[in-house]
Amino acid sequence: MKFKYISVVLTFLMHAGISTQYVEAQYTGMSDSLLQKRFSVSKKSVSLKSFIIPGSIFGYGVCVNKESLFISDAEIKEERDEHFQNFHTTIDDYLQFAPIAVGYAMMINRPEHNFWLFTKKVVINELIIGLAVPKIKHLSKVPKPNSTVYNAFPSGHTAQAFSGATLLVDEFGYQKPWLYASAYGSSAAVGVLRVLNNRHWASDVIAGGGFGILSAKLSELIVQHTQKRKSNKIISK
Repeated sequence: MKFKYISVVLTFLMHAGISTQYVEAQYTGMSDSLLQKRFSVSKKSVSLKSFIIPGSIFGYGVCVNKESLFISDAEIKEERDEHFQNFHTTIDDYLQFAPIAVGYAMMINRPEHNFWLFTKKVVINELIIGLAVPKIKHLSKVPKPNSTVYNAFPSGHTAQAFSGATLLVDEFGYQKPWLYASAYGSSAAVGVLRVLNNRHWASDVIAGGGFGILSAKLSELIVQHTQKRKSNKIISK
């Protein structure tokens, strides 16, 4: 079957993001207290359980990088070279930022969403990715499939795409399954395009997807914590 391995990566990445949100929804409640409304705390509460699945996805990417585990970097590279040897596009360079751009567009005429809180999450997320991903690349020293440059693992483009998708659906995804599908579908497409462009191994984009979700959840947790501290100060007065 043509493209079976690449299709597996696409399906895995897309389901990974959606599964993270589904499982988290089973364990987190929604609070509508007046204080939370006053400070526009996100409806979806982030807890330590929020990091289990994305952490596992990142770990799985590490395992695939070290040794084939259901998904093989070598077999996917072989399939790519056989069917997409001359493939090249720069769409992934722009598509990685699409979820965040859509998030700001959806802010228009929606006063129930707080522009500044969303921006805080975006800024913190970008700082985490901008600082952590290059460091991991330096420590992992994985060569890119098309060169001898040792900075392939994890994929920064995929991390950026999945972090943006997570921030987007956590802010606007309530009762919008189409938004989950489109956000994580476009992010998975970024990962696959990185493989088709011969810039990354499959393990790079899997780990990048997991790290992106981790980064977004951490940024949300930080903002959530600061907002709760403000609420507690009001209560104590």
